[in-house]
Amino acid sequence: MNTPRLPVRTDKRPNEGLVELRNYTLIELQGQEELATIYRATHQTLDRPVEVHVLRRHDWISVSRFQLAARLAARLTHPGLVPVIDAGHDEQLGDYLVTPQLDAQPLNKLLEAGPMPPIRVLRIVQQLAAALDYLHGETIFHRDVQPVNVFVGTEGVAYLANLSLASGPDTPDLSSIDEADYLTPYSAPEQRLSKGEAGTALDVYSLGAVIYHMLTGEIPAGAELPSLARHDPGLVAADRVVQRMMAAQPATRFPSAGAAALALRQALRSYVDEASDDMEESRWEPVAEWLDNPVETVLQTTSDEQFGAFLSRARKRADELHRRDAIRRHLTSWSRDSYFRRRSLGQLIELEQIVSYNVYFYELKICYETRKEGRPRVRPFAPDDQPSNQAIPDLWAIPLPEIKPDRKARPTEATVPHSTRILACTTCLHEGKIPCNVCNGTSLVTKTNKISHPDRSRTEETIEVSCPQCKGYGKIACPTCDGHGKMTETQVFLWSREFRVWEETDDIEDLPPVALKTEREPVFAGTIDLFQGNWQSVAPLAALIDAASQYGDQDTRIVSSELNVHGVMITEIDGLLEEKPQRLYLIGEQNQTIGDWTLLNPERLILTTVFGLLALLALLTLIFTLF
Repeated sequence: MNTPRLPVRTDKRPNEGLVELRNYTLIELQGQEELATIYRATHQTLDRPVEVHVLRRHDWISVSRFQLAARLAARLTHPGLVPVIDAGHDEQLGDYLVTPQLDAQPLNKLLEAGPMPPIRVLRIVQQLAAALDYLHGETIFHRDVQPVNVFVGTEGVAYLANLSLASGPDTPDLSSIDEADYLTPYSAPEQRLSKGEAGTALDVYSLGAVIYHMLTGEIPAGAELPSLARHDPGLVAADRVVQRMMAAQPATRFPSAGAAALALRQALRSYVDEASDDMEESRWEPVAEWLDNPVETVLQTTSDEQFGAFLSRARKRADELHRRDAIRRHLTSWSRDSYFRRRSLGQLIELEQIVSYNVYFYELKICYETRKEGRPRVRPFAPDDQPSNQAIPDLWAIPLPEIKPDRKARPTEATVPHSTRILACTTCLHEGKIPCNVCNGTSLVTKTNKISHPDRSRTEETIEVSCPQCKGYGKIACPTCDGHGKMTETQVFLWSREFRVWEETDDIEDLPPVALKTEREPVFAGTIDLFQGNWQSVAPLAALIDAASQYGDQDTRIVSSELNVHGVMITEIDGLLEEKPQRLYLIGEQNQTIGDWTLLNPERLILTTVFGLLALLALLTLIFTLF
């Protein structure tokens, strides 16, 4: 079986140069995938780099699959899934969908170099498993997990793409697709679209096949695969995990992708120890697990010292707590610190799972700048005014004065460089003078003199004299151009700045809020490029970026963004206490222990209550006796 490649219909492609598609400018061809041609593009309003996927087939099955992938990816939110931020239909190019520009390569390209190191495989698998578990929780099954649909970034972030064959509540009928067009070497033997059935087992099998390919460098072919130990004797335990994932009977496989990933991590613990200088997983409790947060992979690329120190402390704390009997010793010590707690709690609880991880709180401070399109301003010509023969820069390329951080800039007028033009004055028609408005250009005005006669009578005499306004010239300097005969025109525009703060957190719904508030600490503060692809791999940050990008109108852009992150160290302990499920939390570096009332000693509570009531009764009796 081969990777499906349906017959390709030649369709319209953008011509050479920049092509516009709705709100996007297509810059260059990136490549092709099964259903679409991919272009590197820019969002015109937001000035945001994106990838535009244009459907290149137009049969109804391809259109249905393409629209299904767009619909599902647009409503699903997970750091391990490539998000769809826009979709639609263009009259010239047809159906399209838009994704963020990711700094990642298809896994099949990376596998051309041969097998991958087990640690890198484990990191990719853990992320893919988390994405698949999320899909399965939404009753969606991918049904096409294979290297061509997996993208791996330079920082090790993995993404699962292409939901065009997914099964879900609103999946169209794809039963008419030929088996040769969807079955791959990574497909489970029972997978058939004609049956319309799907489940977790299909994706677990495919993930196992991808793991086999990553560890061996060979495409899994045939029912009986050579053992992984043939390639590396240290992979004997990992081979058992992969064989179970790819078992012929679906019921034999792991119940979830996450369970398979956990089993693989335990099978590769010796490799994990070799690759880490701050954790020794071979000395851990078998049920202990460390979970990486997607933001940690991204923040590590910034080489920020504050974050590096926090993560190092968090991993050291987890390594100490995960050692054999460490949790039991801690719980026993904690239970002795209070009279009302159960005695020897660490010995009473049956440990089922110990998971350590960090949760983060995000604050995104955005500076928005608004620039309104330029308008002409005309003033009288000045001797030092010179027209510019240079090109007028783009409105957003014009430098503006710096302002203090967090300080709002009110609408201010600024001049567009190289926009000066010298124009003839329309009032005086370039002459610099206009007819005098007193003498109407005649240079003379009439003046009446009163004459007194000897007989004491008076008469008036009208004579013409030179106009006092124009001094007898008949013209005056043009008030519009100040007598220069020319006007100077420059383009001006209004600009303003404002700051807004956007906040989000990791999923902390079930965690104790008071402890989180008291134990959180700053771990990162710095300026970031919002539209750098790796930030999209962090679900809370992706939501913040989306919200921040939607703010403002078409004249507004983001000019700077500052990210502040606070973190809290968490350890979850799941177990059985008197055969009843129990969950405890160790919060922060000091391991603040949080549980429910069942951790209290009921006998001592009752005894204390009885003694308290008896003391109160004795006091009341004494009071009544005295009075």
